[in-house]
Amino acid sequence: MKILRFLLVFILLSTMSSCALIFNGSKQQINISSLTEDSKIFVDGQYAGENSVISNVTRKDGHTVMIKKEGYKTENILLRSDVQAGWIVFDALFNWFAFLTDAPTGAWKSFDNNNIAVELIPLKQ
Repeated sequence: MKILRFLLVFILLSTMSSCALIFNGSKQQINISSLTEDSKIFVDGQYAGENSVISNVTRKDGHTVMIKKEGYKTENILLRSDVQAGWIVFDALFNWFAFLTDAPTGAWKSFDNNNIAVELIPLKQ
């Protein structure tokens, strides 16, 4: 009977875990646009598109956005995710089991800037 009770508690805890993962997810959508026509957008070195892109990036790590066009200065932007302390406090007080899922997936983190708009500067000739 004790084993059954333990299993029920374990299953209940594991299904209630990871509130940050459920509500935030492990990825965040970032809108990237260039006000300079025909500019190319790269996210983490991978070509993402031209002029305007919606990119889903993992919350766990930082990312690099590069916008470039021939004859213009290349713009590099570092996306840095910050920990949202509220999720940690919630998990610590109400659901410590979530530490096993929320922390490794980066669900506690968020990027400050969801929208990036850049106008490239022409190179002097």
